[in-house]
Amino acid sequence: MIIYHLKDLMHQESNKLGIRITYDDIAKTTGISKVTLSRLSSIKGHNPRADIIEKLCKYFNCTPNDLISIYPDENPE
Repeated sequence: MIIYHLKDLMHQESNKLGIRITYDDIAKTTGISKVTLSRLSSIKGHNPRADIIEKLCKYFNCTPNDLISIYPDENPE
């Protein structure tokens, strides 16, 4: 299962800058739709394109390892 840490990164960035970071802020800067950002935050295993991951990593000045974690599936087939 793939988990995206978008909300964690938003929280960390908000604390660092002293302002609230919203999906709207990220969307305006990166061109990623708010719907896509919401899906990344709420749907486990959502599969965004590589360019979206790259844009988010550039926005947060992080690596894909900071944005994404992979965990074993709970019910392997």
